[in-house]
Amino acid sequence: MKKILALTDFSEQAAHAIDYALGLAAFWQTEELALLHVYEPPVLFQADPSGGINPEGTPGLINYTLMEAQSAEIAKHAEQKINVLREQLAAAHPSIRITTRVTEGLLGDVVNEDTEKGAPNLIIMGITEKSGLEKILIGSNAIKAIESLYHPLLIVPGKPAGAVPGKIALASDLEMLNETGIRQLEAFMDGLPVKELQLVTVNKNPADPINQEKISAIKAQLHHLNPVVHFLQAPHIETGLETFVTQQHISLLVFIHHDRSFFGQLFHKSVSKQIAWNTTIPVLRLKG
Repeated sequence: MKKILALTDFSEQAAHAIDYALGLAAFWQTEELALLHVYEPPVLFQADPSGGINPEGTPGLINYTLMEAQSAEIAKHAEQKINVLREQLAAAHPSIRITTRVTEGLLGDVVNEDTEKGAPNLIIMGITEKSGLEKILIGSNAIKAIESLYHPLLIVPGKPAGAVPGKIALASDLEMLNETGIRQLEAFMDGLPVKELQLVTVNKNPADPINQEKISAIKAQLHHLNPVVHFLQAPHIETGLETFVTQQHISLLVFIHHDRSFFGQLFHKSVSKQIAWNTTIPVLRLKG
């Protein structure tokens, strides 16, 4: 890994995500940590004699002059915060180049533009809700905004138990992996102190010849990562994963997200409140 893009809103959760990224950086010989803060443009209204209606139900016009002034003020305060953060991180990690950017826009659009200019090896973000796997899979607004990215996205909920993952699991629906997902996973694990990849699938029959063939094919695809396969049975896939992570002491969970998969569907629609899992482990989302 050479470049990590960290999204920050200056929250405690974002700080935990950056700390986690720096813990990984030592194993990847990371050259650059890019800090990005994106704020949405303010929309301000003034009285409208013509009778236009603003969101509060009173006559109003968009005041573009006031919007521009407000945006400049927001940018000024954000620049001050991100510069202080950069100085703190640079002092603690002198071997890593810390760069910053503050910009107005929509998070997904800005990140897409940035990754086109200089693709990071990893994008990392915290999530602000006090939540578990449900929020990670469904996604907060920020996660939904950038789910179309093809770069690895590491989501760090709350304060993770450890700075470096010791045991990594890939949740699989036994669909074949594409080369992009495989290369991203290999690059992520390269240099980390992880000797094997735990591959877990829920509610698949291990005795089914078709499933056996699929497992053989996936193991061949992942042979560089020494995959160890686990078949689980559970009332729900979500609870099966919860049990597996707890019992196997998994410290990072990987999903390869494609629209046809169970995991891809979870990113696009609400699921049962049965996913009430207050996890503290990060989730790596790769695009398949």
